[in-house]
Amino acid sequence: MAKVVVPNVALTILDRAIQMHGAAGVGQDTPLADFWAGLRTLRIADGPDEVHTRQIAQLEIRQQNARLQARKQLQPPARL
Repeated sequence: MAKVVVPNVALTILDRAIQMHGAAGVGQDTPLADFWAGLRTLRIADGPDEVHTRQIAQLEIRQQNARLQARKQLQPPARL
């Protein structure tokens, strides 16, 4: 989950910092533009968020199915 949330939050924070500095935020006077370019490049290299989200969803589904199977084994058989 952190692979999806952390880069998005970092980009949001960095974007707000750039906005606060105005034109200087994208210039060479502050390192913000370099930080943004580096962070954006890492997000692209790491893969799309959809891939990570899908992997997380598949893991959650497997874990829930395992829990349901364990519960079914613990329950006594139904009487007729």
